[in-house]
Amino acid sequence: MSGFNAKSAAAIMLSLWLLFSCSARFTQQAPERITLKEDALRIAAEHWLGTPYQYGGDSRRGIDCSALVRRLYKEAFGIELPRQSAAQRQLGYSVHAPYLKPGDLLFFRFSGEEGIEHVGVYLGNQQFVHASSKRGVVIDRLDDPYYKKHLVVVKRVYR
Repeated sequence: MSGFNAKSAAAIMLSLWLLFSCSARFTQQAPERITLKEDALRIAAEHWLGTPYQYGGDSRRGIDCSALVRRLYKEAFGIELPRQSAAQRQLGYSVHAPYLKPGDLLFFRFSGEEGIEHVGVYLGNQQFVHASSKRGVVIDRLDDPYYKKHLVVVKRVYR
């Protein structure tokens, strides 16, 4: 077996390099997967962008936060939710913020009083859609310190 030479060594080294470089790709964490339903949620949310805020509103002429959540769930998932945020809060099960998934309901409190004052829907990648009383339907970032500070409950209804 004196046939082992520089060419054989190079071939072995190349084979090992290819083996390890190819396998490294499969050990990396996959990016967040988007399902068809979650894609439908994003599309529905983008369709509502720019709609003005109107307390008690439930149309493209004006909508409030709980009506927007109700509409998005119906359009994206075919699920009927209650009209009011207090009733929406009673649905599903609680989720800790690090485990958010698209479709989770985000409940906020901005004053020191008890109860829920605002609701939005998580879209993924730290983004959520909601009906802002000043800006209408918008997509904001959940890692914004303002929203992060006022988030009080996350509920998972869909899945």
